[in-house]
Amino acid sequence: MVEVELDDPSTGSAGIIAAELAETEHIIDKTGTVAGNYGSTELGRDGSTDTLDDVGGTLPAAQFYTLISSIYMASFLAALDTTVVTTLLTVIASDLNAVENISWIATAYLLSCSAFQPIYGKLSDIFGRKILLLICCFLFAVGCCICVTDSLWLLVIGRFVTGCGGSGLTTLGTITMSDLIPLRERGLYQGLANICFGLGAASGGIVGGVVADVFGWKWVFILQIPLAILVGLAIFTYLNLPEGSPGLGATGTDFSDKLKRVDFLGAILLVSSLMIILTTASMGGAQIAYTSKTFIGLVILSVFLLSMFIYTESYVSDEPIIPMEVMTERTVLASSLANWFYTMGVFTYLFFIPMFFQTVMGLTATQSGERIIPNFFAVSLGSVGAGLYMKKTGRYYVLTVAVGVISLLGMWRVLKLSPESSLLTQFTILIPPGFGYSCILTVTLLSLIAAVPMKYQACTTSIQYTFRATGSTIGVSIATAIFQNIVRDRLSENIHEVIEDSALAEKIIRKALENTNYVWEAPEVARSAIRQAYNSGCKGAFVFSTATIALGYVSSLFMKEHVLHSSMNRD
Repeated sequence: MVEVELDDPSTGSAGIIAAELAETEHIIDKTGTVAGNYGSTELGRDGSTDTLDDVGGTLPAAQFYTLISSIYMASFLAALDTTVVTTLLTVIASDLNAVENISWIATAYLLSCSAFQPIYGKLSDIFGRKILLLICCFLFAVGCCICVTDSLWLLVIGRFVTGCGGSGLTTLGTITMSDLIPLRERGLYQGLANICFGLGAASGGIVGGVVADVFGWKWVFILQIPLAILVGLAIFTYLNLPEGSPGLGATGTDFSDKLKRVDFLGAILLVSSLMIILTTASMGGAQIAYTSKTFIGLVILSVFLLSMFIYTESYVSDEPIIPMEVMTERTVLASSLANWFYTMGVFTYLFFIPMFFQTVMGLTATQSGERIIPNFFAVSLGSVGAGLYMKKTGRYYVLTVAVGVISLLGMWRVLKLSPESSLLTQFTILIPPGFGYSCILTVTLLSLIAAVPMKYQACTTSIQYTFRATGSTIGVSIATAIFQNIVRDRLSENIHEVIEDSALAEKIIRKALENTNYVWEAPEVARSAIRQAYNSGCKGAFVFSTATIALGYVSSLFMKEHVLHSSMNRD
């Protein structure tokens, strides 16, 4: 039998033999306490055993599962709010007479959610997970309260505040689970968390539409307030980490001393640079032309601020928000890039495949939505399956290679998607890449945490969520630019071939670029030409999606296999 040595930087030792990983299970003892594998043993390279002592106590089973359920609810709420207004934009904009600024209602939440995620890890290391989670619940609830208004800009501010809280609920919830659950078991719980997040994102539009139709759009925000309060109460009551846990924050110092440790300059530079990057990506090509001085200036400013952040973290800050030495670790960098590229590709095809169904194949929104449903089951299976695999084997590299191949094969099917594709193909098109992506999300998180000492697990978790958030925004923005440029060129060629009147042809081209639904309103002679242009544009987006997923796969190959400990005490 070939013995594979697993690198284990988190313990400072040379590593252990993979074939000798002890088989331990997550059990509940006779007192009703979640044992979490404390006090178990692992075999060293020389065959000796090292006792892994309890770090100070564990949570009773009822307390543990109540807390985990609350964390899952927090993740569901944060995801729900990313999509809950998608079906309400026209209703809200009409009610507030703000059609011109409608996009800011959705953008404000996404911007703050993405920009503030990186700072929560380090802040929770200083002040503790519990207080930060409670603050995030408070911000989420307050933000929803502000949203109950008749002013557009108050609504935008409320969405921004809600995003500040929502980003923390997601990131800190994941970090807190790492404080409570050994890495060997961690993947399974993360898989379940991914399902809750996916459910929230998938049901947001439906929930928002139903509530708005029955009670009015303001109740969409009102009903979230008591849920945020319940999550906060559960965290306040049940989140009692064992003594010695990094989640307790800095001990033995007062608030003013903790405040002095906060890297305010680094935080301001990072949040500012991310806000500008994401705003530029969101508005580029739509409100701001790519060739305009405004767009170029924003790009230069964001690069400058990001460079200043890197310099500050490397040479100025005593306790940086993101330690640069962590980012230079091979597995951290590889898994972060894998997460970033995969997310770019996945969000691109999730955006453009439904568009293909509707604009090229002529399906209704409902029919298109029905074809997306199997993706949720694929994501659920991948998330939980990856967790079970890592729990059983203690490994993840082979899984990474396998699911990457599955994802690429799935994208090959996406590239072949055509108006003549069978009904079976339409309903199964998202299953392989969705399954692969959900596995990668779980694997990259676990590989990040396992690659660094425990003191860095919070900031590395924040890093993953930051790469995921920026990847989704930047990916869709680039793909949209590709789509628009291809469609513009194809429309110019196709329409002028079938419409002799130059003025009428330009009018049709302009309307087709502004509204994809125009394909069914255009003159009969031009409809086929418009569909062909949309087909080419979607294929261009699919090529970009495939290329980024391929880059993600290549990046993932550079990850090392690290130890997934069966005990919380891995120092």
